[in-house]
Formats: sequence, structure tokens, C-alpha cells
Amino acid sequence: MQNLIRFFVRFRLLFLFILLEGLALSWMFSSRSFQRSTYLNSSRAVNGVILTRYDALTDYLNLAKQNEQLAKENAALRSLTKDAYLPVYTTPQTSEDTLYKVRYQYISAQVINSSFRKRQNYMTINRGSAHGIAPQMGVIGPKGVVGEVKEVSEHFATVIPLINPTLAISGRLKHTGFFGPVKWEGADYRMATVSDIPRYAQVSHGDSIVTDGRSLIFPAGIPIGTVTEYSIQDDKNFYTLLIELSTDFSSVDHVYVVLDKFKTEILNLQQSP
Repeated sequence: MQNLIRFFVRFRLLFLFILLEGLALSWMFSSRSFQRSTYLNSSRAVNGVILTRYDALTDYLNLAKQNEQLAKENAALRSLTKDAYLPVYTTPQTSEDTLYKVRYQYISAQVINSSFRKRQNYMTINRGSAHGIAPQMGVIGPKGVVGEVKEVSEHFATVIPLINPTLAISGRLKHTGFFGPVKWEGADYRMATVSDIPRYAQVSHGDSIVTDGRSLIFPAGIPIGTVTEYSIQDDKNFYTLLIELSTDFSSVDHVYVVLDKFKTEILNLQQSP
């Protein structure tokens, strides 16, 4: 108690100054409209700046949640496009009575680990068997093909990206339909090759390479890359195309895993004697 009294006695002049200053300011703002309005406008400006900064910080902290929500919405929209449906019946009278069943569904996922400068590149996504993911499912991104699901746990999965030499998919020239295997040669993560394109096929720089659906992993028409160079193979009968990949594997964030509802039926049919 004595220490508290000594404290107030020691700083009595400071406390008196603060009290008198507060009374003076209160009198000035309450009796003079100009000073009062200036003070209120200044306080509003300061509060506005603080609230603007707070909202910006809140929006930044919510970006991850917003991106995940957008990815889920995009996956749902992809599942509603015409390419996701399979025509299963047409009446003899008119083709307008065609019935459709959903063939492809898309599951959004986030890449939580990846590499793009190694010889054997891999990815890890935050979706697993609990979300409907299984091995040998295709994985695509906003700009095109990403890879194929390799291993699956309950909540996670590893993906072999297209920039892994162990993965080969079927691609075709979008404007002519000629197809061949797409492989990464292990050098530049932005480039891959398409081989076995017949020499009589019309090929030009800038031609689009897309999936053709033969692998039962991807729907047809998903972008793979664009032709930058082409040359005749040693057998003189086929082209090898050098393509720039549509997906930039140095910045892959959100992806979509492709669920083909008819895959098992097709495989069983192909394996039957």
C-alpha cells in the first residue's frame, strides 16, 4: 500500500497533466462543432484503415478454404458436362430420345507434396480410399493431364505424374485423330514426346495433343500439350513429336481425380475369352 502511495506522489504532476488535458479536450470537442467534426472525421478515417487492413488479413487467411471450396465446385461442374455422360440407348424412331448415364465423376484434391526436377517424380494428394480414390485413376488439373494414381491409403494417395518415365498415356492429334504414346524423356519438365504418328499425317507447329480415351484412365479430349517440333523416326515411316506440356508441374496445386464408372465393365469385357 505504501509503495502505491509513493508511486502516485512521485508521478502526481503527470497524472494532473493527463487529467487537465482530458478535460480540455472534452470541453473543446463538446462545445465547438468544427473541432468536434474534425476529430470525428479523423477517427472514422483511422477506423476505416484499420477495418480495411483487418478485412484484407481475414480474406488472406481464408484463401486456402476458399480455394478448396472452388475446387469442389469445379469438380461438381465437370461431372455435369456432356463429356461426363455416356449415351446408352436410342430409340429406332429418333436420336433425340437418347438416354444418358453418368460415366465420369471428378473428385477434387490438393497436392501436398510433389517433385518436378527428379528422374522419378511423384506427387502426394490429400484424398484416399475414404474419398473414393483407387489405384490407376487418372488425375487432371485446370490446364490438362497431370498423371495417374499409384498407391492409396485411407486419406492420402501418391500420383505418378506425366513427368515420370514409367508412365505412358495415349494421346492424339486433336484435328486429325492420329494417336500414339506420350512419354517424358527425363530432361525438361515442360516437354514430352509423342511417337508413332504416321508419316502421312498432317502435322504442324502448335497442333494440340489431347487424350483419346483408349487408356480407360482419362476422358477423351483432355489437353496434354502442343507440338513445338517434329521429326521422322529412324524407320522413316513415323513422326516423333516434341510437345510442350499443358500442365506446369512446378506449380500444380489443386487437381481432380477421374472416376470412370464403366471402367470395370469394359475391362471385364476385354478380358473375357
